[in-house]
Amino acid sequence: MGTGVFMLQRFWRAGVIIFFVVSIGMPLLSPKAEGQILGKFEVTKEPWNIEALEMSYDQDTDTYTAIGKVEIKKDGNILKCDFAQVDRSTMIAYARGKVELFAKGDELRGEELTVDLKKYTGELKKGRLYLKKNNFHIRGEEIYKTGPETYRVLRGTVTSCDGDNVPWAISAKEIVVTVDGYGQAWNPALQVKKIPVIYSPYLLFPAKVSRQTGFLMPEFSQSTRDGFSLNLPLYWVISDNADATFNEYFMSKRGLMQGAEFRYALSPQSKGALKVDYLFNDGSSQEEFNKGNINSPYSNRYWFRSKIDHQLPGQIDLKADLDWVSDRDFLKEFKTSPNGLDRNRKTFISDFNRDLEDETVLNRKNALLLAKNFGSSNLTGGFNYFQENDSLQNNLNQLPYARYDMTKQLLSKSFSENLFFQWGSSYNNYYRKNLDRGQVLELNPNFYYPVKVRNSLNLEGSVGLTETLYQVDNKQTGNVDSLGNRTVPNFRLDTSTDFQKIFDFSGAEIQKVKHNLRPQVLYNYIPDIKQDTLPSFVSPINKTNTVTYLLINTFTAKSLIPKARSESDRDKLLMGSREYQEDRSRDDLYGYLDFLRLQLSQTYDINEATKDISSSQERRPFSNVIGDMDIRPARFFNWRSSGSWSPYSGQVETHTHNLNWTDTKGNRAYVEYLSTSNDQIRQINSNVMWKIAPAWTISFLNKFSLDQNKNYETTAGLIYSQQCWGLKFTYTSTPDNLTYFLTFTLKGLAEF
Repeated sequence: MGTGVFMLQRFWRAGVIIFFVVSIGMPLLSPKAEGQILGKFEVTKEPWNIEALEMSYDQDTDTYTAIGKVEIKKDGNILKCDFAQVDRSTMIAYARGKVELFAKGDELRGEELTVDLKKYTGELKKGRLYLKKNNFHIRGEEIYKTGPETYRVLRGTVTSCDGDNVPWAISAKEIVVTVDGYGQAWNPALQVKKIPVIYSPYLLFPAKVSRQTGFLMPEFSQSTRDGFSLNLPLYWVISDNADATFNEYFMSKRGLMQGAEFRYALSPQSKGALKVDYLFNDGSSQEEFNKGNINSPYSNRYWFRSKIDHQLPGQIDLKADLDWVSDRDFLKEFKTSPNGLDRNRKTFISDFNRDLEDETVLNRKNALLLAKNFGSSNLTGGFNYFQENDSLQNNLNQLPYARYDMTKQLLSKSFSENLFFQWGSSYNNYYRKNLDRGQVLELNPNFYYPVKVRNSLNLEGSVGLTETLYQVDNKQTGNVDSLGNRTVPNFRLDTSTDFQKIFDFSGAEIQKVKHNLRPQVLYNYIPDIKQDTLPSFVSPINKTNTVTYLLINTFTAKSLIPKARSESDRDKLLMGSREYQEDRSRDDLYGYLDFLRLQLSQTYDINEATKDISSSQERRPFSNVIGDMDIRPARFFNWRSSGSWSPYSGQVETHTHNLNWTDTKGNRAYVEYLSTSNDQIRQINSNVMWKIAPAWTISFLNKFSLDQNKNYETTAGLIYSQQCWGLKFTYTSTPDNLTYFLTFTLKGLAEF
C-alpha cells in the first residue's frame, strides 16, 4: 500500500483545530450554547477553565475581553494567546499575540486568529500547523477556513521535516483543500534546501484521512541489458478494502512493460493479491538470444501471479495460487526489476505465508485448495496444474484431488486405554499429455499401541495398511493393468527413553541448565509386494526392513529475568516467548532457551545385509551417519550445521552450515556454506543488513560458486536516512546483467 509523491496527508486535522477554536467561544457567550452542535463537534456541558491577567465584559459592545497570558483549557486542549476578544453581536472571536493552540498532540501557531462562529469560517495570519500523526508541518501567510470542510492556504508550504531550515518542502502560491477529499495547488514546487527542483503549474492531490490515490515515488535504474529504466507507479484507492497499483516501467533497450496489481482485504481470513506484467515486443530479446543468455528470442512477454485466502460459508478455507509466465527466461531476466520475483516473494510470504518458486523452476505450479477442519479430522480438496516450460509434458496434474485425514485418537476407552487409531485417505485424478494417466484411490488405516515400561522406557508399536485402487485412462505401457489394486501392510516399532541431568548455577543470571539425552530406535517393516504392473502415476512402495537409531542431546537454560531489570530489557529477553504475553505483574520471571541441540542418526538395512550377491558386489547395509547441530547461545544468534559421513568411504559426503545474527536495532547477518557429493558442488551464500552509523545502512547479498569460481548474484545497497527523507542506492550483478537502482523517499509522502 503506497503513498503519493505530492500527497499532503490528513489536512482534515486543520479542520479539527479550527472547529476547536470555534467551539471554545460558545460557552462564553450564553448558557443556552451549552450542548449545541457546531459542525461535527459538540460543546459539552463541562465548563471551560479560563485564566488571564485581566478579564472584563463590556455591556455596550456586548464583548468579552481577556488580556495577558490568556489560557483557555478543556479536556487537555489549550489555547494560549496575549489577547482574546469575543463579540456576541457578530459572533466573531478574535485572538492575537503569540497564538498557540494544542489539541490532541497537534499544534497551531500564528500571530492573529479570527473565527466567525455563525458561518464556521476563520482566518489565521502567518500560521503554522503541526499534525503529529504523520509529522506534517504546514505554514502559510494566510490560512482560511472557507467552509465546514474546506481550507485555503496562501503562499504556503508543507513538509514532514522538523525545524526551520528543512531539507525539503512543497511550496505553492495557493492551496485549496477539502477534508477527506482532494486538494488543488497552483504553481507548486518541490524545494530542496529552499531551491526549487520540480515545478508544475497545477497539482491535484489527495487529502484523504487514510489511504490516498496518486503517483508513488519513481524508481530509476541503469542496466547493461535493459539500458536506462524508469518505473512510475500509480496507486488507486478503490474502496475501504480494495486498492490497485499500475506500473509504467520503461526500459530504453527493451520497451515499455506495463503492470497492474489488485489487492483486497475483506477480513484477516479473506484477502487476495493479483498481479500481471506485460512487455510488448521485447526490443533486446534477439540480442540476448544471440549472446546465449536466453533459450529463444521472444516478442510479447508476460507474467501472471496471484495469492488468495478466503473463508467461505461453513468455515471452509479457500487458498488459490497462480503462477503463469510467457517463457522460461522471463523470471530470470526480470528477477530484480521493480515488480520482479524478488519483491513478489517477500510480499507473498509476508501477506500470505506462501512463497513463489525459484526462477530456475521451469514448471510453474498453479493450485486451488479447499479445506474444512472438523476438530479431530480434516477434509481437503482442489486442483494442482503445472504450466510446463520444459516441453516434456509429463508433469502429473491433479484435476481434481481430495483427501480426508483423522488425527491419532483413542479407539475405545472401554476396550483399551492404549489402543489408538489413525486414518488417511486420498483420491487423485491424474492428468498429463504424455505417459499414463488415470485415477487413484488410496486408503491408509493405522493402529497404534503405546506403552511405558517401568516409567522410563517408551514403546509404541503400530500396524497399518495401504490399499491402492487405480484406473488407467491413457495406457501407454503394455504390461500395465487398466484396472487394478495394490495392498501393502506395514509394521513399525518406536522405542525411546530419556536421561536427564540438571546443573545448578544459583546466584547467576542462568539459574539452571538441563541436559536431556534421548536414545531412540525405530524399526520399519514392509513386505515385498509385486508391483510391476502399476501405472507410472502410482508410486511404488518398496520393501523395507530397517533399523534406525537416533541419539538426541538437548541443553536447556533457565534464566532469571528479575523484576528490578528495566521494562525494555525484560521485553527484549522475553520477546517471542509465552512469558512475554503473560508478563503483566512485572514479578520475577524465568526464561527458557534450548541453546544446544545435537542429533545423530543412522539406518541399518536388513534386506541389504542378507541379499544374495556375486563375488564382484558388496553389501552396504549401513546408511551414512547423519548429524544435525543447532546452537543458540542467545535469542538473536543461531548456528545450524548438518552433514553426512559415509562408513564405507570414510569421508564426509555432504555438509551445510549457516549462521544467523539479528539484534534489536534491526541489524542482521547471514552466511551459508553448502557442499554435496564429496565437495563436487560447493557454494557460499551471504546476506548482511547493517546500520553502520545513525543515518547510514549497508546491505549485501552474494551467491558464490566455489567450483566454478564465480558469483551467481551480487547485490550491494546503501541507504541514507534522515528524519524526513532518504536515499537508497542498489547495485546488482548477475552473469548476464549489471543494474544500478536509485530510489528517493520523503517521509509521509513516499517511503521505501
